[in-house]
Amino acid sequence: MLSILMRWNASRWTFLVWTITYLCTLPAVIQAESFHMNKRGSSSHGQVLVVQESLNRVLIFSKDNPSERAIVQVGEKPHEIETSLDGKTAYVSNFGLLEANHKVGTPGTTISVLDVEQKRERTRFILPSGATAPHGLKIRPQHATELFTNTEEGIEEMTVFDLSTGHVIRTFPLPHGVHNFIFSADGADCYAFTTVDSVIRLDPNDGRVLSRATVPHVRGLAWTSDHSHLLVGSQGQILLLDPQDLSVTRTFIGLPVGQTFYPASSPEGNTFFVPAVLDGVLLVLDARTGRVCQRLATGSPLQAIFDGAYAWISNVKVPTSMLPPGAPERPGGLVRLNLSNFSFTVITDTEDANGIATTH
Repeated sequence: MLSILMRWNASRWTFLVWTITYLCTLPAVIQAESFHMNKRGSSSHGQVLVVQESLNRVLIFSKDNPSERAIVQVGEKPHEIETSLDGKTAYVSNFGLLEANHKVGTPGTTISVLDVEQKRERTRFILPSGATAPHGLKIRPQHATELFTNTEEGIEEMTVFDLSTGHVIRTFPLPHGVHNFIFSADGADCYAFTTVDSVIRLDPNDGRVLSRATVPHVRGLAWTSDHSHLLVGSQGQILLLDPQDLSVTRTFIGLPVGQTFYPASSPEGNTFFVPAVLDGVLLVLDARTGRVCQRLATGSPLQAIFDGAYAWISNVKVPTSMLPPGAPERPGGLVRLNLSNFSFTVITDTEDANGIATTH
């Protein structure tokens, strides 16, 4: 401070006032800086959005404080959720049915559009007549105004909405049984999996089938971290497919679970996360060898989303009808997994967590 005084040739009185003011505000400065450092040192800024299927709603809460949350009611039995690039809007598929193979309920006909900042449902997009049970939901990369959803009941087709108006831009027919899909990074290709043992590469402009592969019991599709291969969840195994011709390039067989669901690659590509809903565990595999590094009993894991130092794991409600005789119902819920030591925290009152999304 003396150097500052000499440099500016300030009076002693000015310097004294400056010093007192500085010392009085110093605790607040330190406290604020400490807060911002804590924020930077964690992955906690932003929000988490959790689709609660059986409760027909979406929870929205800060990563800093999951106990303070907003509840947004949507349509019946919602499944998937997709957020806009700026995180201000979310889209929810009101599927209306319990599950692809257990079609209990009434097929839905709408997509809920949520205002994330105001935490309310803004409007609903309406599907074309005859197309029901919207499930998969994605904004097409490099085409930020196009929202895709596949319908599973009635007319099986892909519906493409204009996000700026909510109007249907186009539709095209889908092969039977398409349940969910992903895009290539440039949006030039769409990859779908079906409930009748196939993976399909489609032209997202007109639905032409460009490649097809038979994959028994496929129930999940993702990209490896470098987007060089498709990662496919199957019965007791994980497969890697070439994205052009869908040929199998590698298979990790003999996993200690039954049906695997939506797999996910860690951002650095060292591990694969493999949810097994009915087994109640999340497997963490070495991406090079397929060795099981961790077996985490999170409840009934369906999806994993990586988020800095953590991953968010959704666990769905599993009724007794889908479990062995005498097994109790599994309520499901959201789990936050620490990636440094694989400890996890159950986020209370988040039962039947299906689709999940995060904002930053």
